[in-house]
Amino acid sequence: MPIRWRLTLWFSVVLCAVLILSGVIIHTVLQRHLYSDVDDNLRLYSTEVRHFLSSGGTIEPDSYDAACSAACTCSPALIGFESPGIYVRLIDENGNIVGKSNNLGELELPVDPSVIDQVINGETAIENITTSDGTKIRFMASLLPKQSEPLILEVGQSLLHTDAAMSEVRWALLGSILVALALTIISGGILIRRAFAPVVNITRTARNIESSSDLRKRVGYKGPMDEIGQLATTFDHMIEHLDRVFESQRHFIADASHDLRSPLTVLQGNLDLLKRNMSEDDHQESLRAMEAETQRMSKIIDDLLLLAEVESGQMEWEEKVSLREILLEGMEREQQSAGNRTVIIGRQEDLYIRGDAHRLMRLLGNLVDNAIRYTPDEGTITLSLFRDGDWIRLEVADTGIGITPENLPHVFERFYMVDKARSRKRRGSGLGLAIVKAIAEQHGGKVAVTSEPDKGSTFTVWLRV
Repeated sequence: MPIRWRLTLWFSVVLCAVLILSGVIIHTVLQRHLYSDVDDNLRLYSTEVRHFLSSGGTIEPDSYDAACSAACTCSPALIGFESPGIYVRLIDENGNIVGKSNNLGELELPVDPSVIDQVINGETAIENITTSDGTKIRFMASLLPKQSEPLILEVGQSLLHTDAAMSEVRWALLGSILVALALTIISGGILIRRAFAPVVNITRTARNIESSSDLRKRVGYKGPMDEIGQLATTFDHMIEHLDRVFESQRHFIADASHDLRSPLTVLQGNLDLLKRNMSEDDHQESLRAMEAETQRMSKIIDDLLLLAEVESGQMEWEEKVSLREILLEGMEREQQSAGNRTVIIGRQEDLYIRGDAHRLMRLLGNLVDNAIRYTPDEGTITLSLFRDGDWIRLEVADTGIGITPENLPHVFERFYMVDKARSRKRRGSGLGLAIVKAIAEQHGGKVAVTSEPDKGSTFTVWLRV
């Protein structure tokens, strides 16, 4: 069953339970209120009878039924105490009917011994009696004082109108519940269907992407940014991110294949040359070329493995690393390969972070190698380390050829080379800056670059204190 129908069903069941409970409460409260009014009326009428007796009146039968003889056991009628819907009868302690109002006629009403016992003990009893013709009468029984023998006064009122009113209430409540349920099912189904429309679109889009492998498809949600809207938007962002990742992967595979194919081509060519008759000098030259290409290919593979390891996830570091020591050690090591370029220390502070000293050294080394590669002779490379608010800034600035604005956003992509011809001449793998970015992010930081063509570049690594 679809979730929207399950939700509609659950809402309907809950609403039905609430409406039934509310109906029962309303019915009970209203019935008690109506019965309370009846009891108040019976209590008032009983008071009138008692007042009559207390003022000196006596209870004597005024007349007998003409059909009864002198020895007849028919109950004498009580004149003056009957009124429409009100019934009066007198009962002795043995349960015999001493007298009753004319409107009771020949109706035979049972006498409950427990009611007699309750009244004899001085309590007031209330009971509902159903007559032989189906009329329900509510009686209030109480003991008559100052009588030669204990007599019980029962004053009753017909519940015909009360039960009729309660019946109408029950039907009204039942009708209201059915109408409310019908409206809830219809309106709830429509609202839930509209609310889940983006989910249906997400499912349809996901199936289309699965069948066509086209990550350019989007849900394109336009509506309120509630939970469903956030889900649809997040789905689009996820697909967009996957599209970029897969596009980057395709470029990565193509670039990696190209960069690995080049040394393999050189190796294959030199192997073909070695099979021929050639001079010793040519033979040695081919071996040197093969060795260089093998080293280059090995470096590319090592960089790929390191990049994959670093990008596998952020680690929790326990080692406290001195960035100042890494900076000084990196300057000494890179100065040897800088040639006629000058590597100097600018601003430096004694700062520490938790991380991997080896990888942070690799990060700095890649930045300096990149600066050396693109800085002409007699140029200067400046290393700086200082605190900036909640961040630590590690800067590598050079006076090199700089980077054009169109190339600046792509310098941290894998195998991206600003000047491919000049990069091959400098034997770069195209992975150095990508490794820098990955190591910085693994340590909870980030990397940025500013540059002007022919004036130099500044690479800044931001690390959390």
